Amino acid sequence: MFDYMDYNSEEAVINDCKSLSPKLLRWLASNHPDNRTRKTFLNLTNVRIGEGTVINAGFVVSDDYLPLLTIGDRVAISPNVTVICASSPNNSKLPEIKGVPEKYIKSSPVSIGDDTWLGAGVIILPGVHIGKSCIVGAGAVVTKNVENYSVVAGNPAQNLRTIRNNMSSN
Repeated sequence: MFDYMDYNSEEAVINDCKSLSPKLLRWLASNHPDNRTRKTFLNLTNVRIGEGTVINAGFVVSDDYLPLLTIGDRVAISPNVTVICASSPNNSKLPEIKGVPEKYIKSSPVSIGDDTWLGAGVIILPGVHIGKSCIVGAGAVVTKNVENYSVVAGNPAQNLRTIRNNMSSN
């Protein structure tokens, strides 16, 4: 798996992954040195990734391996970004407490729009939609939707400004 330079096609990587568990594929996706191969591992575990997207090492997705995360085209994901689509207290007895399951246990799709840049250490919570051409500052915790062409930062992430679309095509 780490001899990615010897693979001549994505199909060869996929074929070698058939016997691997989703948990191991996600570990490989987070730690593998090659962006192209990381994206293949993520695709095999139900993450939808657009063309030209770059995902740096340390990318963690919590989604119970369900198709809950969609990443657009040409998205730049910096190191150590975490996207949480599904969150629960695992083996804890917290869900037995009245109100906890309804208010705190979440499973909801997350989408990241085309041409967006996520800074290092960003955390995105369940149900968030980040629009196209957004910049999310390093260390931001994104708890609510981000409109197209927005720059957000902080914990919780706050809109700092809107950037004008000066690109020649949308």
